[in-house]
Amino acid sequence: MSFLEKVKEFLLLGQETNFDITQMYIQNPNGTYTSILIIVSTLLIILFFIRRSIKISSALKLVSNLKKSNDFEDYNSKLNKLASELPKRGLKLAHSINKDKNQLLNKELDLLKDLNIKDKISAYTSISEQYSLISKNSKKFKINELTLFYEEKSKTLLSENLALEINTYILNTNFNENDVEFVNSIVSYSNSRNEPDSLLNPLIKQINRFSYSHNLDLYKFTKALEKDKSLQIYKNCNEKLNAVLESKKDNISNVILSYILENDDKNIVYSYITNLESSLHLQGLYYNFFGKTDDIDLDLAFVANDTKIYSDYSTYIDCKITDNWRDITYIKHIIKSSRVLETIGHISYRNVLERIEKLEKDEETNKALSEVLQVARRAEAIAIEAKEIARQK
Repeated sequence: MSFLEKVKEFLLLGQETNFDITQMYIQNPNGTYTSILIIVSTLLIILFFIRRSIKISSALKLVSNLKKSNDFEDYNSKLNKLASELPKRGLKLAHSINKDKNQLLNKELDLLKDLNIKDKISAYTSISEQYSLISKNSKKFKINELTLFYEEKSKTLLSENLALEINTYILNTNFNENDVEFVNSIVSYSNSRNEPDSLLNPLIKQINRFSYSHNLDLYKFTKALEKDKSLQIYKNCNEKLNAVLESKKDNISNVILSYILENDDKNIVYSYITNLESSLHLQGLYYNFFGKTDDIDLDLAFVANDTKIYSDYSTYIDCKITDNWRDITYIKHIIKSSRVLETIGHISYRNVLERIEKLEKDEETNKALSEVLQVARRAEAIAIEAKEIARQK
């Protein structure tokens, strides 16, 4: 019996029994069972097509919603869903995407324009991956225009659009502490590419256009870089900065030196001042720093420099020693420092040594007297204690 004949038989039997399933089964158990299976299968097929139609409609609506989106995160989420849905929703969706592909791209680029460079790198990378997936998933529909468009754009979004965004950032940035996270994102992205130097070399070149000896923001930027995150930029900036700090000729600004003295390793400044060969710059630093604070090591750094400038180191050192004449440690620190002997002369130097020697003897005498007094006090205490015991007996 054919499928149509079975259906006809089922309908006739249904009319006779008023579609009472129990009676239908009693009169024709095999036919009823088969018919039920047919009905169930038919219903399932109908439900499948209804559900598929709903999903296709939903996917088509997704394309429409993408064009209206005003938030990149929302757009990106919908695009990701669209890329995944494409191979399952048929030719109609593929044609819809192909028709609106340029409009979708322009909308996407518009949503990206106000993001910072770190977020742009993340966004462009994500979009490129999704475009590549759309290209791959559209091949089954044999719409070459659609497939090639997304294949090409997945590449040019990075090689052209993102590269332009990065170069624009590089050319319009002053490089301060706040830029470190953005520079690190460029470094990380560049090192993930086949030719990292194409982006990193322009970045390094632009950074090096700023002065390491006069730009405090650049100093702070360099100090904020992390070796394991900033990599090539960390290496470049620290090498350049250290070369300036260790130079005997570079004129580092008062602003940077003051900042280092307040926030960094002071020895950097001491060493720089001690070795500076420019008499003109050293003279300026002398007027700005020498004797202006209680930092004796800063002052002694000037004394240690044999570059000829107008100064009165001898009088200054004599005053410091006189004002602190009972502080042996302080005086010893001064007298043992570089070029102090040449500065104050042998006679004054000898007098200071004699003063130190006398103070040390006085200190030893005072220490001995103190020990004698302590012993005497202890003996007195013992005697009093013994007398008290004897009285009680």
